[in-house]
Amino acid sequence: MANASPPPECYIQSLLDVDLYKLSMQYAVLEKYPHVNVKYRFTNRSGTKFTRTMYDAVLAAIKHLETLRLQPAERAFLERRCPYFPKSYLDYLSDFRLRPDEQVKVDFVPNGEKDADGTEWGGFDLEIHGLWTETILYEVPLMSIISEAYFTHVDTKWDYVGQFENARQKGLALYRAGCILSEFGSRRRRTYKAHDIVMRGLIKANEECGNGKEGKGGKLSGTSNVHFAQKYDLAPIGTIAHELIMGIAALEGYEGSNGRMMDMWEKIYPDGSLGIALTDTFTTKPFFDDFVSNPERARRWKGLRQDSGDPFKFIPVAKEAFQRVGADPSKKIVVFSDSLDVKRCLELKKASDEAGIGCSFGVGTDLTNDFRHVEQPEQQEHLGDGPIRTEGAKSKALNMVIKLYSINDQFCVKISDELTKNTGDPEAVRLVKRRFGLEDHGAESDAAKWGPTV
Repeated sequence: MANASPPPECYIQSLLDVDLYKLSMQYAVLEKYPHVNVKYRFTNRSGTKFTRTMYDAVLAAIKHLETLRLQPAERAFLERRCPYFPKSYLDYLSDFRLRPDEQVKVDFVPNGEKDADGTEWGGFDLEIHGLWTETILYEVPLMSIISEAYFTHVDTKWDYVGQFENARQKGLALYRAGCILSEFGSRRRRTYKAHDIVMRGLIKANEECGNGKEGKGGKLSGTSNVHFAQKYDLAPIGTIAHELIMGIAALEGYEGSNGRMMDMWEKIYPDGSLGIALTDTFTTKPFFDDFVSNPERARRWKGLRQDSGDPFKFIPVAKEAFQRVGADPSKKIVVFSDSLDVKRCLELKKASDEAGIGCSFGVGTDLTNDFRHVEQPEQQEHLGDGPIRTEGAKSKALNMVIKLYSINDQFCVKISDELTKNTGDPEAVRLVKRRFGLEDHGAESDAAKWGPTV
């Protein structure tokens, strides 16, 4: 019998090729908001031009999502590695189907440019709509599809040479410095194959460093991607994304929304295993106000995730917050996840150690989309082999997001500690800034302005 042909480029092959926080939030939404409708919208922040051919590939890959099913081995992995998911949720996920024909609308918007060979250029309008419980799983695979389609059909001047060694060397540098690393690169990976090579390189470096048992204890703690966690028997890593807090705030009110999210999350996951709080949905000041208002609750959380703004200013603020609620900062953790590379991780590790607070690192695009322009790409039998490429300009990743746009027809907004990351209807953003007293100064300073210990 002939071997089955390989799947077309950019097709998603597993329902678990998604970040864990999508599953953890899906269960929370299923429990708390099963009948709520939402819309998500795609934003191409850098305005990168796409082609009609790329669009056709994206359409085909989106259509293919309807074929995905949770496989028995995948369910067994979730039962073993994610004991916080009850049987009722795994039953739901086993019966779950994506319905892109009904739930995803994507149009090609030509910009009037056409090359001599007939190549038509433009952009995408993409919207996801439907029940929150059903549409929450689209963001990660859609971004993976768009990225891979772009680097397969538009920017093709690159290859895989040296990718294994590149990931291995980054892993070694981080582990030997005592860094706890989680791979966070699903959404903006260059391709599935690139992601797989990176995972192998990080795992190899982890083995060489004794899996965290030697030296300073640095290690690969796992990956946000549940499929790769299963493939390599790693811990899937993730808790909460901005959209859950955005949705709660739009539905139930902005004041105290971070605290209400924490209360809800503790009821859904009472063992505390997913107790890492995201701090910057409406800048860090409102979060920390909620956090310290209930010291007993705050002490139960394992740590905080820093995802925008100045991470070095965040360290003393996080330390002070833990001290205010009577927690030992050295026994808590800050998870840094904003645009990290090896150099920034090492700097933040040093600063955290000096401050006496725990830390770990979620590194994404710098691992799964670190490539250089190659005029004549090399075809390899074993992808990723060879020395690290050092010549040629950086081949940049796409700068794109898919964000929750509305919930039950109420606009959703995100007011980041980095002003350029703000998303949502402009008037809604203005109103929410006014509610939190943010309109008179830049949000980036909010962590530093949170206030002295009293």
